[in-house]
Amino acid sequence: LVETNYKIHCRGYFDPVEDRLKAVAEYFPCNFDFVLASNEELGGGGVRETKPAVLYVGSWDTCGITERILRSSTRQSCSGDDQTIISLSDFLNYWIYLYEAIHFHLYKLSIELGEMAYLDEVCDLTNLTLRQFSPNFVRNVMKPWLRITQSFYPETTRRIYVLNPPAIVSVAWNLVTPLLSKGTLEKVRFVRDFEGSADDFCARGKCV
Repeated sequence: LVETNYKIHCRGYFDPVEDRLKAVAEYFPCNFDFVLASNEELGGGGVRETKPAVLYVGSWDTCGITERILRSSTRQSCSGDDQTIISLSDFLNYWIYLYEAIHFHLYKLSIELGEMAYLDEVCDLTNLTLRQFSPNFVRNVMKPWLRITQSFYPETTRRIYVLNPPAIVSVAWNLVTPLLSKGTLEKVRFVRDFEGSADDFCARGKCV
């Protein structure tokens, strides 16, 4: 996805050189295969927009990452070479790098297309539970995370599709919405009647 010292692994995992950033990615499975495929298709002509990224939100281990971040804050070695810990800075740096990589990708596409290119996101909420929105995660991790995305990357996405929302989604949504801008909220589309995986949703061209 980017041409620097880091790289994106296909099959959904971010694989930067820094071990701590790689460790963060293990808690947040995503799939950028569809985005990467856009480059090849655009090169062949006929395709006018990039394909979506898939975020498997229901599989995100927010409890695990929060525990490691909070544990690191109590250890003096968090600024050294101890690879068993992940600091909040490590966590935020991972997402900053990912957003910057996406922006670089969209910039290249925009030049090739002669118009602004945007990214759609498909957020798969399969198996989402309220346990993923613990007070520690919301207060210590989610708030600073969303503060960065809303302040510096508000226009990366065109639309955000929320796939397979469970019954508890209204509670989770109430926790998230106060941290999102009006512009971001207007991009969200809940998809409740699609049978299949998030990858199927993208492959069938449902992002319209």
